[in-house]
Amino acid sequence: MDLFAELGHAVRRQNEEGELPDFIVPLLLRVAENPAEFADRAEHVATLLRYVNEYETWSEMCCEKVGYSLENINRTLDKMKVRY
Repeated sequence: MDLFAELGHAVRRQNEEGELPDFIVPLLLRVAENPAEFADRAEHVATLLRYVNEYETWSEMCCEKVGYSLENINRTLDKMKVRY
């Protein structure tokens, strides 16, 4: 499975089985479903994949960071200029 397909799969899984919010899914799928548009930003796509796989709603609620938050995902999407 290529990086973009992996991202699409992870987004759907985390949204259905995890706690990834519905409102962020279209932005992430825009990246996953458009490999030609984002091929030159594979490093950011790999980062998004890691953030989605390790997404944790409460990642910043205690003294040590566990997983990644929406802030991490949004920051990477901003770098990629992916917006609503």
